[in-house]
Amino acid sequence: MLEDGSVAIIDYESSVKYENYVKYLNYIVRVMERYKRDRAPQIRMIVIYTADVEKADEYFQAGCLTLRLEQAFLIGIDSEGVYKEIKRKLEKGKQLSDDELMKLMILPLTYKGKDKKKQGVKQAVELAKQIEDTQKKTFVLSGILVFADKIIDADTAKYRKEVISMTQVAELLLEEGREEGREEGRKQGIHTLIESLRSFSIPDETIIGQLIERYELTKDEASVFIGQK
Repeated sequence: MLEDGSVAIIDYESSVKYENYVKYLNYIVRVMERYKRDRAPQIRMIVIYTADVEKADEYFQAGCLTLRLEQAFLIGIDSEGVYKEIKRKLEKGKQLSDDELMKLMILPLTYKGKDKKKQGVKQAVELAKQIEDTQKKTFVLSGILVFADKIIDADTAKYRKEVISMTQVAELLLEEGREEGREEGRKQGIHTLIESLRSFSIPDETIIGQLIERYELTKDEASVFIGQK
């Protein structure tokens, strides 16, 4: 939901093909279904193209309907410049702006070619680990994981496990909670972990198991945290 009351549907692509437009139409219909009892809001279909795409049709026409996309082409972003600037600010202990946090999340997509994208994932994760604010750090790492889904293939599964797996995100959050050494910090760490895992559609039963193992909670205590009781 945007400030003007409209609803933004956001997707990203590394190629342009017919199936994508059909997918967007399905997204739009599903959103409209959620508002079927009320007046549907203005819907904006935003597509972010990786650096592999230089241009794409703004309109998709199918006889009785016309779909207009709002497009962003990452090929115009200075990947190395963004990387160096964010790295410089983090090394000096400065906070990143919201704009810089978003640039860090999409940094891997601004490189052209799979190999450079994979290297970009590694760079982005290493930078994200240096963010002091736990909530912002989790937000960026989660974003990188989502965007990296189309970049990391079966051949790089080992890298996924070692560098950007959700287990590592969970371990990072756990370390933050231990360092804080305060009950309030521990609770915040648990809630942040739950939010992060749910963003990847991890089942509640699996999350409960993680809470029991990592935070030494009983099943009832873990269930309370995720809102089942």
